[in-house]
Amino acid sequence: MKINPNIINSQVHSVKGLGLFDSESQKVTGGSFQDLLTGAINNLNQLEKASETYSLKLASGDLENIHEAMIAAQKADISLQYMVQIRNKVLDAYREITRMQI
Repeated sequence: MKINPNIINSQVHSVKGLGLFDSESQKVTGGSFQDLLTGAINNLNQLEKASETYSLKLASGDLENIHEAMIAAQKADISLQYMVQIRNKVLDAYREITRMQI
């Protein structure tokens, strides 16, 4: 069964604002699903680190603009929720495939 890359690319473009996918992975049309997920997880990790950095700056009083910390925290939270939903969908698909009779 061949997966249509246009479907994956349309999903990537729809979540562009979350910061999960970098601009390079959006341009790749022949990339594997594994590469797409690996890149999304790495970008999620970067968002989490940025959020943690802003939180530490806010706690120490080095950050003058609280909005930056809140935006970084919300981006990280929404991206994490999105990745959890992707994981849930992949697990559901796996369970459905294992229940199929051949």
